[in-house]
Amino acid sequence: MATTFDARERAYEQRFVLEEEARFHARNRRNRLLATWACERMALSGPAAEAYVTAFTDCAVVADDEAVIARLQSDLAAAGIGATLPHLRTEMERCAAVARAERRVGVALDQGSSA
Repeated sequence: MATTFDARERAYEQRFVLEEEARFHARNRRNRLLATWACERMALSGPAAEAYVTAFTDCAVVADDEAVIARLQSDLAAAGIGATLPHLRTEMERCAAVARAERRVGVALDQGSSA
């Protein structure tokens, strides 16, 4: 009986690890999509866009969602682009949905962003 319990416990631990990794990768992909969307708004392209996406995603790894939105709003404002918090939250959720869908099917789905 102990062997069955131990095997079940290991299976639950492995499942937990896999689910946490999936959440981490989906969140990281969401942040990358969000930064790419911001680059479109700020008219960044090429190396400047790549640098922005990398810097944004690096900072967003340890930040909560509200800090990510605040950073995004600040960056857009610095570029002279106004964006309301509800609009940014909606865009963040759109990016999260795309990231979750990509995770399920295993391919990049984003072909653009909302208005």
